[in-house]
Amino acid sequence: MNRKLKEVVIGRPGVDGAGVSLVHVLSRRTLKDADPLLLLDAFRSDNPDDYTAGFPMHPHRGIETISYVYKGTMVHKDSLGNEDAVNDGGVQWMTAGSGILHEEMIPERLYLLGVQLWLNLKAKDKMVHPAYHNISDIEEIPFDGGYVRLLAGTYKNFQGFQSDYKPVTYLDVHINPGASFEIDLEGDDSVTLFALIGGAYVEGEEIPSFAAGLLGDEGNKLVIENKSEEEVAILFFSSKRVEEPVAWPPGPIVMNTQEEIDQAHRDLREGTFLKEKITMDKE
Repeated sequence: MNRKLKEVVIGRPGVDGAGVSLVHVLSRRTLKDADPLLLLDAFRSDNPDDYTAGFPMHPHRGIETISYVYKGTMVHKDSLGNEDAVNDGGVQWMTAGSGILHEEMIPERLYLLGVQLWLNLKAKDKMVHPAYHNISDIEEIPFDGGYVRLLAGTYKNFQGFQSDYKPVTYLDVHINPGASFEIDLEGDDSVTLFALIGGAYVEGEEIPSFAAGLLGDEGNKLVIENKSEEEVAILFFSSKRVEEPVAWPPGPIVMNTQEEIDQAHRDLREGTFLKEKITMDKE
């Protein structure tokens, strides 16, 4: 049985950081159906004024952030000593864990296109050791009708980067005009799609460009169709649900209880937010 779409989520334009124009797609409203994804923000612009202000230094705790820079450059710097940049096609994966301060600056390029995800961590992993990874060695795997960029996890016999705390499969699927992509799923896989370039169809229902598709739970196979006359790129994200309480007031800290949120804010005020030192590990 093929999976069907439970909901198509159309993003809304917004501004974040020091003045970065982007599209908010997944948020608090989609917490239950997109679990373990908390947030999906997408950015697409050929105007540097939309993004060069970047995201100045700010804290995170209790999550992992995954930034896929399909076109452009993103420069990461954090309070624990990491300085790094990813360019066209690269991924930055940061485990905030017990706490990290970082900035993401976006230099001027001819075109910027990418997506940032926030991945929830289980309660037992909220305060793990922070880490940062630059994922630039990405396999491009052909299939009959296109190719897959393996951003994380596994696809067929190929292994990509994998978090120690929340195993995921993250694919950038490029589908030729008139072709389709098929993938087998397990019954408890939580799957989210995002139409990065162009739109696609799942069981006859369209996911328009720059929209997300949240899959239902029934079925062990997914078929994505490209009915257009141009190549499309669809991001595929699959993981297991966390299914725990989420405390997420406005801001970059996500915990299980309000008491834990209050403690994080006290830590920030008292200068005790950073619990451990880390060193950069390039993949």
